[in-house]
Amino acid sequence: MGKKTTIEILVLLAKGGAHLHDLKLSLGWLAGQLNLSRQTAARRLLELEDQGLIKRAVGPRGQSVRITPGGLATLRLMHRELKAIFRLKPRSFKLAGRIISGVGEGSYYMSQRGYREQFKRELGFGPYPGTLDIKLDEASLELREVLMQLPGRKVEGFKTSERTFGPVKFFPAKLKDKKVALILPLRGHYADVVELIAPKKLRKSLKLEDGDAVQVEVVV
Repeated sequence: MGKKTTIEILVLLAKGGAHLHDLKLSLGWLAGQLNLSRQTAARRLLELEDQGLIKRAVGPRGQSVRITPGGLATLRLMHRELKAIFRLKPRSFKLAGRIISGVGEGSYYMSQRGYREQFKRELGFGPYPGTLDIKLDEASLELREVLMQLPGRKVEGFKTSERTFGPVKFFPAKLKDKKVALILPLRGHYADVVELIAPKKLRKSLKLEDGDAVQVEVVV
């Protein structure tokens, strides 16, 4: 289970009115809403409290939570980002992270004819049979969640004699001076990783190694 972001939890609390008043909170309810265990949900609340984003009061009948001014500032910042994204088209923003080695899945999927032909039609190039994996920094995790909510562009899923392949959402992007596409598999398992595809092997053409810091400009 991927780690829920700060924004996700703050938004959930705000929907309950925690930005206006003390919100009586059942840990079981919170865990269910976030699809987490009770222990993990409790730990996430403690993290938010340690960051100064919420205040908690724990008593014999449960606990109450209120979003602090710092938490409200975090929500307002994301609100401004979202307004800017939807107001201006096209618009780009940047994701930052470090290069990591994948487990070979990118090569497998990008070798599939069903994906390659669709990406060639959509992007104007046949992708190199592999992806460049980037582990995002903490600040960029919030922006990845924004991308997940935006429509973007998509190649459809398909079936072969062996298995079914799911749809893939993608956004045109740029890494240094190279035109690439950032892909977000709709059935992906890693909430802190994004993958890039390009006509050529990006590690070689840009001389990248694991641990190198990079910044991807994504057009939405």
